[in-house]
Amino acid sequence: MKYDIIFAGGGQASVFGAYEAIHKNPNLKILVIDKGQMLDKRVCPKEKLGRCVKCPTCAIIYGVSGAGAYSDSKFNMDYRVGGDVHTITSKALVNETIQYVADIYKGFGFDDEPTGLVYNDEMELIKRRCIENDIQLVDTPTMHLGTDGSRELYSKLIKTLLEKGVEFISNSDFKDLIIEDGKVKAAIVETKEGEKTFYSDNIITALGRSGAKQMMKMCQRYGIGYSAGSVDIGVRVEIPDVVMKTVNKNFYEAKMVFYTKKYNDKMRTFCSNPSGFIAVEKHSDSIMLANGHAYKNKKSTNTNLALLCTKSFTEPFNQPFEYAASIAKMSTMLTGGKVLCQSYGDLKAGRRSTEERLSRLNIEPTTEDYVAGDISLACPKRILDNIMEFIEVHDKVTPGFASNDLLLYFPEIKFRSTRMTIDSNMETTVNGLYSVGDSSGYGSGLNIAAVMGILAVRDILGKIK
Repeated sequence: MKYDIIFAGGGQASVFGAYEAIHKNPNLKILVIDKGQMLDKRVCPKEKLGRCVKCPTCAIIYGVSGAGAYSDSKFNMDYRVGGDVHTITSKALVNETIQYVADIYKGFGFDDEPTGLVYNDEMELIKRRCIENDIQLVDTPTMHLGTDGSRELYSKLIKTLLEKGVEFISNSDFKDLIIEDGKVKAAIVETKEGEKTFYSDNIITALGRSGAKQMMKMCQRYGIGYSAGSVDIGVRVEIPDVVMKTVNKNFYEAKMVFYTKKYNDKMRTFCSNPSGFIAVEKHSDSIMLANGHAYKNKKSTNTNLALLCTKSFTEPFNQPFEYAASIAKMSTMLTGGKVLCQSYGDLKAGRRSTEERLSRLNIEPTTEDYVAGDISLACPKRILDNIMEFIEVHDKVTPGFASNDLLLYFPEIKFRSTRMTIDSNMETTVNGLYSVGDSSGYGSGLNIAAVMGILAVRDILGKIK
């Protein structure tokens, strides 16, 4: 069977790409393939049991609507956050398309006013403190759906796509491509009924962060242009809401970028979740990663956010994914399949955390999927030095941040180490093969993933005409 467009991966880029395609041309035959379940079937056992049971296919990471369905679902209204696809298109086009996506959100009932639009005295104080401490405050307006709000939105979107004839194949693993004479011809997929081949002259790969390694292998196999990109390695921290109150109230998420004095390495905050919850993701039996999310209607008393160190590598090293994965495997081995948790006070004192010492703090962890221990046993010294320096400088912007009550969950890793060679239409060096979202190496947020999916589809629509 032949399709006009095939999406390999069913996350943000594909959902909005499919919506754009069927909205502009209702007669198109479109297929979306995903390794996980349909959204209404995606259930994480942790929601009932309170702990990770290590499902074979993690419902938090995989499934139609992507990892966004189990994230805090923050949608940043500016090209500066969520990736750097503007470097191959333009800032104006990315911002214009971001607004286009926001209008789609509103059309499906999400009409909350973005935070951070108008500065007040408290926001100016935070900005000044950042300037004084060499921190770049990327103060973009942010729409916040929440984990519950995002599922509601995506449910409506997917229902619309189904009603308009878009086909979804869930529980199906995209395995390979058929490429002939420099042109893509088909996708090979492992389904519940066995291996199947689905044909199309236009295939959009949108495999998410977890698909970076698979994309690299396909590039090597077929000579598709790519380069080794960066990886983000760090911690997910958790702090009482009271410490983050001013930042949360005014920005919801204040994205900060800092270059460390010791190594001149880039550190950044990512995915802040006021009154949120720590989540643990299973990427494989040997890789368990920390993450976080927040709900619109369910609150904790803690804020969690990521502190990430961006590492790029020079020749001859070209295995950033394997490097990051080995760090995660070391941590998972130490914990027996959970994440490491250590208080900042214990880390500075050079001792491991214990449950007894954690019980003395003014914070209660929002997950049970951790082992109290010593992060320094698994985290490379340079990265740990960067994290600690960033915590100390963050404390000058947000007093109380570098306290004993700061919990560090290790590791949080963003696998985006495959940097695809794509043009301004998201097309790779193979005719008809497009790469979008996190697995392209150009995306890291919902906004840019949606933009890339839409721009790829617009190019395809021009060819189909």
